[in-house]
Amino acid sequence: MTVSFHQYGEDFFPGTGGFNEDGEGDGKKYALNIPLKPGISDDAFYELFRDVMAGVMSKYRPHALVMQCGADSLCYDKLGQFNLSVRGHGRCLDYMLKFGIPTIMMGGGGYTIENVARCWAYETGVALGKDIDNNIPKYDPYYQRYGFDQKIHFPVKVV
Repeated sequence: MTVSFHQYGEDFFPGTGGFNEDGEGDGKKYALNIPLKPGISDDAFYELFRDVMAGVMSKYRPHALVMQCGADSLCYDKLGQFNLSVRGHGRCLDYMLKFGIPTIMMGGGGYTIENVARCWAYETGVALGKDIDNNIPKYDPYYQRYGFDQKIHFPVKVV
């Protein structure tokens, strides 16, 4: 079973991933696309994610998960146009980890590299059950590139 939450629209590459695309052949009905418009925020995304994934987990009862934690859904991404915070993104991962089944986390997506690093550092902490410090260590040679006062968490856009 594959579930994809993604930005969707005719003007957004690659223009695939509509509700009607649900797999082919033996995989028919084993793909679920959740196409979203730009601008979705933490609370709206989490509620939708939680409701959809609760149903998927109940119906398919997988023995393992593979999660592609794409950071292109974060606010200020150079390509994506969602309005998610690092904390909001990690909340979805935390929800899935609470099912208590083996989980593989993979990176993917994210075109503002500093925010990709923030997201994956934070989500590694989520997976380990550890709160990581909000301050990015100053000994990082790329420290100045992080902006937002060199913090893991940054403010999202006010809409």
